[in-house]
Amino acid sequence: MAFPGEATRLSGPEAQGAATRALTAIHHNPAMLAAIQGLRLQASTDAVLDHRMIRREGVDEFGAPTGALGDRTTLLDPGLGYFVGGGVYLDPFAIAFAVYDLSSSYQLGSDPLLRYHLAPEPDRPAALCTSEDSEICRLNGGAATVRTDVSLALAWNLLGRLKVGIGFHLPRLRSRFAYDNSTVVSGNRIEESVIRCNRVENPTCDERLGFRGRTQWLPDSGARKSGFDIALTFGAAIDLSDRITLGLRWRTRPLLNGGTVTLSGDAVVCRPEESDVASGDVLPCSSATPIDATLSQRMPQEVAAGASFVIGPSRLLHLDANLYWIDLCADSLLGDKGVRSCTDPGSQRLSLVGLDRNSVLLPESTRYRGLQDRFGLDLYATYRVRSTIAVVGGVHSSTPAVRPNASTASLHDAWRVGLTLGTTLRIRQSDLQLIPGYGLDAYLPTRVKGSDAAFDPTAGLSFDEKAGDINSREAAQILEGRGRPSNAGLYTGFAHTFTFALRWSERTLGVD
Repeated sequence: MAFPGEATRLSGPEAQGAATRALTAIHHNPAMLAAIQGLRLQASTDAVLDHRMIRREGVDEFGAPTGALGDRTTLLDPGLGYFVGGGVYLDPFAIAFAVYDLSSSYQLGSDPLLRYHLAPEPDRPAALCTSEDSEICRLNGGAATVRTDVSLALAWNLLGRLKVGIGFHLPRLRSRFAYDNSTVVSGNRIEESVIRCNRVENPTCDERLGFRGRTQWLPDSGARKSGFDIALTFGAAIDLSDRITLGLRWRTRPLLNGGTVTLSGDAVVCRPEESDVASGDVLPCSSATPIDATLSQRMPQEVAAGASFVIGPSRLLHLDANLYWIDLCADSLLGDKGVRSCTDPGSQRLSLVGLDRNSVLLPESTRYRGLQDRFGLDLYATYRVRSTIAVVGGVHSSTPAVRPNASTASLHDAWRVGLTLGTTLRIRQSDLQLIPGYGLDAYLPTRVKGSDAAFDPTAGLSFDEKAGDINSREAAQILEGRGRPSNAGLYTGFAHTFTFALRWSERTLGVD
């Protein structure tokens, strides 16, 4: 599992990077498609078991962290990814087409202790689907993000050594999430609820917000915004010799809306606890009906550089290196504080149409995510044991895509180290190859202290005490979506990835 937009194991365990000869070059560097001879078809799938361990800090009646870590909560979630594509080289041009998943994440369960950032599913495991009647499509629990790209790429082999390429990508995004909001933090409580709602984290007074939406390439009958957009990848590669290749690629943000995509869908605002119902409460989740909603967020641009080396007199060892930058902070390079500053830390803008007037939420609100730029390095080694067998090993390292103080149960990332192992087996007397593999990623422990936590419920209480002073520091936190129950705690985890790919190549020299 990796942050959406990163594809460490896009199509199995094989080497992948800006200078790698592979069909996955349609994403990593389209110029390298001009280095693949003949016709090539490939399909792969990966199954992920993501294991997260969280110890949340206890809080007092005002929601402030006490500094004492609670018991460990374990979240175990499955995931699934795929790649299907094909390409052909027609000297000196190459063309390829692919549909693939970009490191989607599924969080099918949670725990009551973590409800303020990831609500537990009260009915069945959360899933993404379109049926309005299916129980599994309920909006009031779990989370998932599914990122899919439909890509077409063209490449041109110039003078035998220099290659250039361009990729056209149609991104599609589906998302669902649910979390609880404390009505005490909002300050908008009716008088009869003041005594009943006397703690910041009081389940009987919470309101649950659930959202499910997707980008739609055409506007629906309700005239909601279209989500159609296109991103481009520009790539170049040069063979310094028959043993050394260098590659560079740049992928733009989606172009049509300034990098912003809009998901259209449904939302529900309801009470997760159905006891002690007051006259001013919103409806219980069992009887609440969905309302129209849209969610907007910016997508990143990406830059990567790679190198490929053939080593040894028999050319049996192949090394690939890939260095990348994913610009998750909007316009971070253009600010006056350097690359580590963020003008927009990945916040999502949520619009609710037909919101219950009794709700403490606003029709327009911000969901703060605290993203920061990611930098990463992948190193692969491929050794050809014989003409039909090769073994592959890779190591990975990357910086967190989420600021440490913004880690939550719904969006946690940390310094990551990973390992990939696999093999390429060519069936004799054929051009069909089997490519099984295994990957292990470890997320180094992240400690979020109460004094540093990005989410601070006392901001809402102080804002209320100051009679809603819009110029106060607390007002800024609330407008950013950070005036919510604390995320202080200890976060760690790891993920197992099992991959399997099938490849057919018209022209195979040994094992490629």
